[in-house]
Formats: sequence, C-alpha cells, structure tokens
Amino acid sequence: MRPGLHLQTMSLAVFGMSEYEFRNALKKTKRAIIPVGSLEQHGNHLPVSTDSLIAEYLARLAAKQVGAFVLPAISCGVSFEHKPMFNISLRNSTLSTLICDICVSLAENRLKEIIVLNGHHGNMGALQYIAQELHGKLPRDVCVYTMHYWHMMNSKFDHAGEVETSLVLAIAPELVRMDRASPNSKKLSKSRVAYSSITNSPGSFPKITGNGVWGDPRKATAAKGEKWIQEIISRLTKTITELP
Repeated sequence: MRPGLHLQTMSLAVFGMSEYEFRNALKKTKRAIIPVGSLEQHGNHLPVSTDSLIAEYLARLAAKQVGAFVLPAISCGVSFEHKPMFNISLRNSTLSTLICDICVSLAENRLKEIIVLNGHHGNMGALQYIAQELHGKLPRDVCVYTMHYWHMMNSKFDHAGEVETSLVLAIAPELVRMDRASPNSKKLSKSRVAYSSITNSPGSFPKITGNGVWGDPRKATAAKGEKWIQEIISRLTKTITELP
C-alpha cells in the first residue's frame, strides 16, 4: 500500500504527538510533509511569518487529504534579498543541511515518502538539490520530493500583494492590518523573468519595489484567499497521490 492511501481524513501533527501515538500512526502511513517558510518583511500590513504561516496551513490541509504526518514549519529561510528590511536568514548550505538532516531522521523513524512544501521563493535555490544531497544517505525505498505551493496556482504570485494578503486573510485575518496596506511604491517595469534573476542578490528587493511589497494588497479579500487555497490543495493533493 502506498503511504497514506485511503487515509483522506488523517492529519498528524508531529509537534503534539507522543512516542506511543507516533508509533501507532506509523502503522497507517509512512508519508510526511515538511513545510518551509521564512521570517522576513511582508510590507506594513502582514506578519513577518507570512510564508511559514501559509506553508504550514497548506501542509495540514493537504495531509488531511492524503494521510500524512506534518512537521512544524521551518520558519527561517533564505531571505537576504530583503536587506536592510527585516529578515532572519539562513545560508543556502545551512537550510539544505537542516532539511537533509531532518529527512535522514525521518527515514530512521521508518518514513518512506517525504514532501518538502516550500512557501518562500528565496528558498528555491537551496531546495532544488535536496534529493541529490541525500543520494546515498537514505535507504533506496525512501523518496524525497520538493514542491513550491505557488506552482499549484493559475494566478501570478506576488509578495505581500493581492495573493499573499488574500491567503492570510483567509487563514488568520486577525494578523492582517488592511489599513496599512499599500502597493509597491516603485513602478515594476521589467519582466518577471528579469526580476526573478535580480532578486537573487542581497538587498535587491527593497530597491526594486521601494517599500518591500510586490503587487497591490488593497485588492485582497478573504474570499479570494479561500478560492486560491482550494485551488492549491486540489492540485497539491493530486500531485502527491501521483508520486511514484
């Protein structure tokens, strides 16, 4: 039986489990999801934990559909592009080593399928080689996959704009200050491909956007957030169940 098959109502948050509960649950599923986010500025209206908040929330929802353990979110990521605005950043090598060590530990605890669910664009460089880094360090029957949740959306992604603000309004509206919301203060004139390359450089994001916001959060609503969450979860769970 594939990990999690026919366990559409099971979501297991490792953080609150005992050894006894973990070992019993392990009889039913061998799948785990690791949400990865960041601690960085998201304008004046969203919490610095936005990426971690979204990633962990989506991980829990997906886990209920596919039957999986959910680890606590890794809340620090690679966010040097936000300097000198608030960011708590790890080097690519540090984040990679951290996740690899977690995967080795999960494998030692008999987990067979590990999904790293990423919530921050700046983490992509570190995460794309996780499977290679783990080659030869895990049993042959253990598989590790990396997924970026915005790849499950039709809408163009932003940073503290309409999309992210809508998601947080749907997840934790008490953390959103719409009275402080404002769009990027500099005109974004280059292509998204060009900006994706530019934002790899430390300190680039404030220079490009002016105020650290990419998009217009004033257009955000909780209803849009709920719609996007449903879209993400539908595609995410389909992708997970199609894994070899």
